[in-house]
Amino acid sequence: MIELIIPVLPAPDLSANRRRSRAWQSQWRDTTKERIDACLVLASARRTLWDQGNESLTIIPLTRPIALHWTLYFPKGMRAWDWDNCVSALKVWQDSMKDLGWIKGDSPRYIATGSVTCVPSSPKGPSMRLRIQRMTSNRQVEMRMVEN
Repeated sequence: MIELIIPVLPAPDLSANRRRSRAWQSQWRDTTKERIDACLVLASARRTLWDQGNESLTIIPLTRPIALHWTLYFPKGMRAWDWDNCVSALKVWQDSMKDLGWIKGDSPRYIATGSVTCVPSSPKGPSMRLRIQRMTSNRQVEMRMVEN
């Protein structure tokens, strides 16, 4: 299992509640910018783990189906998003994992399952935690307890 701590939240403009009246070019530009930013932040988080001697990184690129478990920490005073908005905003981060070569694709063949948890008024916010778990041969998630 790989656990990454990401010191930012997804861009709110990418949530399902974004203004749909904007021109498609503006939405494309916002998505592209967030995707590039996500690649940089994910690469930095991976480098930090590598520098700490974390051996779990040797499994990248991931060839077996995986489960992605996201936890979004919203700071006190910031309204936590609805669950569906979190899922929508995380699509760009999932695509960035593909861009970095961590996964071959984002279809169910490669990402079999996942979860999103939103934590309002957290002292850890604004930040995210991503846990990547490889699936076993019978497509059950390898569960290991992780301390918060």
